[in-house]
Amino acid sequence: MATTWLRHPSYQPGSVKVSLQWLDLRVFYVRVSKCVVDDDSTPEHLTLNHILLNRDTLLEVNCVRTSIYSDGVSTLVKRDRLDKQSEEVTFVSTDSIRVTGSVKSEVFRENVLVLTGRLELCHSSESLVEHKQHGQIWSMSCESDIVVGTGFLKGNQNVCATAIEVYVAGSFSGTPIVLTQTLQLSHHRRKQARKGMLEAIPEYEMALSQKEGPSTLTIPFFS
Repeated sequence: MATTWLRHPSYQPGSVKVSLQWLDLRVFYVRVSKCVVDDDSTPEHLTLNHILLNRDTLLEVNCVRTSIYSDGVSTLVKRDRLDKQSEEVTFVSTDSIRVTGSVKSEVFRENVLVLTGRLELCHSSESLVEHKQHGQIWSMSCESDIVVGTGFLKGNQNVCATAIEVYVAGSFSGTPIVLTQTLQLSHHRRKQARKGMLEAIPEYEMALSQKEGPSTLTIPFFS
């Protein structure tokens, strides 16, 4: 007697179970150089907000997965090193951050926005950067609209040299990743962007504020 097989309604021919690929971030630091720093006025920490760019992206912070309906999650970037002689301060976060797709980051000192950044995963067909065939590229791009002399960034005679370096280290599917970018801060005084507010930035001022272009890394991907 012939046997009849019934397929479940959710069955799709040729479908396979795909495991998620996570970007594991182990170190995030912000280093401010060539500005006047001291123990009293330099904050003990900055606030780092992680904002998902689409609902399909999963985000885990210290092994806790956020809801797909969450507006984001905040962590602290603690002051790690302050050097008055070299006029430099470093803020570091070693929280475990895991994400499956592109994410936006915002760094605040209280209500003042210090910088924004994006970690974006681009497939080879979407990227203008040279890459290997079937490759994937993680790209980090940062911006800062903060003005030297604002908040803890006290004025300096050599204001044009004041800069913020952003450093991210981790791994993607077992491959080590290091992304860095240095922003040259503007000495032009403008109204500061604050939480919940967006401010348009003229193109020529954006060119002044960014010293290095986005950092990218090609990740070989095998289907």
